[in-house]
Amino acid sequence: PPCTPTAVVEILKHYDVELNGANVAVLGRSMVVGKPAAMLLLNENATVTICHSRTKNLEKVTSQADILVAAVGRAKMIKENSVKEGAVVIDVGINVDENGNLCGDVDTASVQDKVSMITPVPAGVGSVTTSILAKHVVKACKNQNNK
Repeated sequence: PPCTPTAVVEILKHYDVELNGANVAVLGRSMVVGKPAAMLLLNENATVTICHSRTKNLEKVTSQADILVAAVGRAKMIKENSVKEGAVVIDVGINVDENGNLCGDVDTASVQDKVSMITPVPAGVGSVTTSILAKHVVKACKNQNNK
């Protein structure tokens, strides 16, 4: 599977976030992140809702999720009223805000006191994605050399 969705699942597993039966909202429907992340989470027995920037009542959908994976590509789109109390938030977004600073799809400052965990941007999912890529390269080399 692609590196970034794999990184999302690896982060959740590393921090012992219960995926079995968890209500997960994946915000983003790309073939590179959103859809593969949803499939990987389904494989972990999570109940997954795929939503996007044009989902009706998006705030209602995301605010009911135990885990929110934000991968829509809009700077600080997710605010405090869009997340459930105690939710785990994985912010995949890499955007530039109005001040020229890197930021995610989640307005971290507005949600950090409400959520139980949130990945930082930068230095969050991207760092793990790079590690997954290195793992894939090593595996490919081993496969190529029959090892």
